[in-house]
This record gives sequence, structure tokens and C-alpha cells, in this order.
Amino acid sequence: MSAWMTPHQRLQWQMNLELKLRRSHGDAFQEFFSDVMERLHGTDFVRARALGRLGDKGCDGYLRGSGQVFQCYGKLHDALVSSATVVDKIDTDYAKAAAALPAIMREWHFVHNLFDGIPVDAIEKLEELERLNASHRFGFIGPSGFEERVFGLEERHIGALLGPVATAEDTMNMRVEEVSDLMNAVIAGMDEPPFADARPNVPPEDKLELNKIRGPWRRIIKGAGANATIVADYVDQHPDPEMGKRVAKVFSTRYAELEAERLPPGTILTKLYEGITGIGSVPPERQVAAQALLAYLFEACDIFKDHPAKVAA
Repeated sequence: MSAWMTPHQRLQWQMNLELKLRRSHGDAFQEFFSDVMERLHGTDFVRARALGRLGDKGCDGYLRGSGQVFQCYGKLHDALVSSATVVDKIDTDYAKAAAALPAIMREWHFVHNLFDGIPVDAIEKLEELERLNASHRFGFIGPSGFEERVFGLEERHIGALLGPVATAEDTMNMRVEEVSDLMNAVIAGMDEPPFADARPNVPPEDKLELNKIRGPWRRIIKGAGANATIVADYVDQHPDPEMGKRVAKVFSTRYAELEAERLPPGTILTKLYEGITGIGSVPPERQVAAQALLAYLFEACDIFKDHPAKVAA
């Protein structure tokens, strides 16, 4: 980690990077990759684009010093990953690059935003290409590769790519007014009134492990615990005694919908977060409030599963 970057900044920027990659697909994903590479490599990196019937020749970007050719595959956030589609793109785009760029290409890299991993068939295809084409090196660049490159940049570049993030001081001084605004917005978007009674706010200690919540979201939920208590106090003292139940109903319903899609826990939390903040640059004070609200809902067991023994009781 860069000497100037605090653990809190890195955590918040990790979440912003995940949101950026999940939201970017097609040309937008290619543009973001090029933005990162230009800031990291300067003029040694060359953007590439399709030109009329010539197409892009299997090249979405080129690093002159190393002869690296990059081909981007930015999947729509909600679209299913087709192993056959990924394999075909690797096979077809490498063949185009090998035929069109023999004088400049020494390496070929497949750049993607697949957070749940590359299909095994695609890994086998890349290994096969490397065996059959000894003159070229091959590789994948996924979310972890983006993180490595982005966090190797100076602060001003990271801020330009990922936007502002809440500081530890922002987190310790959460504005309850922001929480109020978010909850009112949630209620205003309800199609119909409540609802069952809210469940007790006594989550099991192992709930994060039970729901397999890993990475930045695990640390964010744990780190927002103190602010979640403030949210709970705000709900308990609110003039409208039904406020907490209304908000709980909205999120428990949305969580059930996302879980039914068999989405990974991190993706579910990201979608719930986007539902609170909207898409686009989020001010630091709103980031803090949204994370606190999610932590409150998690601890109150309005989202994610409780321990089976506790539910049975």
C-alpha cells in the first residue's frame, strides 16, 4: 500500500473500484481500462479503437515498451456469464491480433470484470493458445489486476478515477441528517405500505461468516458497527414508530429478490448500496450514512440469513 494511503482510504476506494467495474461494460469498460493504463504508463500506453470495416484487429490497447496487446471484455452487471461466449471471444480476438499485428505483438492479455472468476473453459483456452503459440505470452487482467494497477498510482490519479471517499474522520462524525434523508427517500419510493413486525436486533456473532461475506464489504460492515448503533437509536427515537418497519420491509424484500437470483453476497450488498446512493459520484458524507444504514439492517437481520438455530427458536 502507498505510504500516503490510510487503510480506511484504501477500503473505501476498493469499494468504489468494485462499483465502477460492475457498472462498466462494453465501450465504457474499455475506456476505464485505458484511463487507468494512461495514468499508470503515460505515453507508453496507446489507446486503440475500431475503425470502420477494419475493426479493432483484436486490440483494445497497446503497451509499446513490452509489446502487450489488450483485449477488453466488460460484462453487463446483471448478465449471465456464458462460458462459450468468453472462450469464443478469446479465441477469435487473439486470432485477429496475431494475424493483424505480428510485427508489434509480443504478449496478449484478456481484460475482464468478472468478479466471480473466469470460466474454467476460458482458462483452458488461454493455456492452449500459449502452448500452440510459443512466441507470445498470455494473461488475464481481472478485478484484482485493476486494483494492483490503480493503487500503484498517486492520490490525485486515484481520486480522478474513483472519485472522493470518506475519511476515518468522516466516519467518526456521521451526520444523522444524511441517514434521515436516505431513509425518507427509501420510504418515498415504496409502492405500498408495510409489512410484518421488524425482527429482533440481536444478530449472531458469526453472521458475516455464515453468509460468506468477504473482502471490502466484510470490513465495511464491521467498521460501520458504531454508526449502525446511532442509526438504531435514531429509528427507536423517531416520531413515527413505523419508520423502521417501513425501511426494513423495503430492504428485506429487495434482499429476497436478489438472493433468489443466486447472486454472491458481495454483489447483493453492492446492489443494495447502489439502491441507497444511486449511480454516480457519491459525496463522502452519504457514503458513510449508506454504509451505516446497511450495517444497521444487517445487524437487525432485515437482510441476510440469521443462524438456523436462532431462526428455529
